[in-house]
Amino acid sequence: MSRGPLNLLIDVLAAACLLTMLATGYVLRFPLPPATNRTHELWGLSRHEWGSIHAWASLGLLLVLAIHLALHWDWIVTMIRHRFTCFQGGANGGRHAGLVTLAVLTTLAGLFALATHLGVRERDVPLHLLNEPPDPAAFSTAPPRKRKVDFWKEIMPVFQASCLKCHGPTRQTSGFRADQREDFFSSRNGAPLVVPGNAAASRLLDIISGRQPGMKASAAHQLAPVEIQLLKTWIESGADWPARQPKPALE
Repeated sequence: MSRGPLNLLIDVLAAACLLTMLATGYVLRFPLPPATNRTHELWGLSRHEWGSIHAWASLGLLLVLAIHLALHWDWIVTMIRHRFTCFQGGANGGRHAGLVTLAVLTTLAGLFALATHLGVRERDVPLHLLNEPPDPAAFSTAPPRKRKVDFWKEIMPVFQASCLKCHGPTRQTSGFRADQREDFFSSRNGAPLVVPGNAAASRLLDIISGRQPGMKASAAHQLAPVEIQLLKTWIESGADWPARQPKPALE
């Protein structure tokens, strides 16, 4: 195959991979956002399957780019030799330019891989498991434990990990903030979310268990059974939300 048709084929494949990445990226961000994998599908495919297509398209584009570089390697080396005087002298200038270019690309790829592995950190507060069926024991009629829940050490970390992304200082979906006490106890939008001492009347438990009727994206609001039980205990023990104590000054 001559160079012209081959270049055209490479361009068409690269464009196809790029368009597939754009299309699947749109699907993963809007029609099937996070937390919809077990509850929704598009054209018979789940969010996880659309993510696999997105990943394979990315690898395909990477392969096409590698082939493109290989086909135009002589031109790349020639341009580098013309740009950098250190490679212009001697018969081995082209070879040196090619080796340096290959070394730079390999080093950048290696540094990226190293940075991704070293950058992984374990969360202080793990995210809840989305769509995990609630434990019926979380809504049992057992009496609350005697000790009160420490709000700032036990309850607020749950809100920070699961709620503040959409209901926090920077974004207030439905006008609600999970870091403000009045938004839980106020009745401005109907019945309050939290009724101290009365878990059955507290709508918050229905929301975080996926039982709130007619609620959009109910799966995204569902918490793990252990977190549901913790919030239930907090409500039954009085839903104490004390003012945060200032940190003592260093002496």
